Amino acid sequence: MKFDEIIYLPILLIVFYILYISSFKIPVILLFAGFFILIKGSDFFINGAVGISSKLGISEHTIGLTIVAFGTSLPELAVSSLASYQKHASTAWGNVIGSNITNILLILGLAMLFSTIKPSRFAFKDAISMLAVSFLTIFLAFDGKLNFYDGLILLAFYVYFLYTLRGRGLEGEKIKGKAKGAILFLILGFFGIAFGGEAVVKGAVGIAHSLGIAEATVAGSIVAFGTSLPELATTIMAAIKKHYGIAVGNVIGSNVVNLALVLGISSMLANISLNLMTPMIFFFFLASFLILVILKEKWLSKIVSISFLILYAIFIATIYIF
Repeated sequence: MKFDEIIYLPILLIVFYILYISSFKIPVILLFAGFFILIKGSDFFINGAVGISSKLGISEHTIGLTIVAFGTSLPELAVSSLASYQKHASTAWGNVIGSNITNILLILGLAMLFSTIKPSRFAFKDAISMLAVSFLTIFLAFDGKLNFYDGLILLAFYVYFLYTLRGRGLEGEKIKGKAKGAILFLILGFFGIAFGGEAVVKGAVGIAHSLGIAEATVAGSIVAFGTSLPELATTIMAAIKKHYGIAVGNVIGSNVVNLALVLGISSMLANISLNLMTPMIFFFFLASFLILVILKEKWLSKIVSISFLILYAIFIATIYIF
């Protein structure tokens, strides 16, 4: 591990602290500073986790299905759980729902634009699991809220989802990573995620209050885009390098993690009031159905890509207008 890699995040955390105590009147600065530290913290956390996994000799496929999928959803977990704990329920659920829409319409849309995607044979089956947890979430929230027990049910679904992955290519090339210094990376990453998530929540709430915009709208657009940056980078790079399984799998896996794990934990921390009669919920289901259809019919083309990107633009316009 290089010295500049070790010192990089602590310096960022110091800069963040200065911004944190001085920028409450400038929430935009706080928001983007938080995004930067959040993403870098996630990167450090993933590097640390992969380093530890390499020492334990866990296969690459297993790491991809567990640690990497979890790692790219760390920003959503940090932001939504902190928002829920601080009683900003709209930010908590808006970030999760908005991130899932962003993952499908924007990120997968861009991936299809850069490369002709050829999904793995497991993609459609996993998309069904994603749609199932989507229906489960809405069913649990039909009374207008998600409570502690609803969160437990969502977490149970996540455990079941991981169980269904058993035996799926567990034998394979082992991860090659640097185990040395992995624990330090893990610790630095954890603090980066915690402080960055706090800044994003404060910045998003500040922007919403300053502009008179609903917290859920800011969370479903600006915050959701920011917390989806790891998925954006991973998916597009995988598509360009023709690792199609990673590209599609990352989108589907992250969406399952967001709903089952992130929203599950968030609703266990505090009750989350959820308005189902909103445009965001409509686009959430639309995006979930569309990915199922295109995987079933193998319609992963540039025409579909452009259609997805147009739908994402319509989604953003709609939630701000209505």
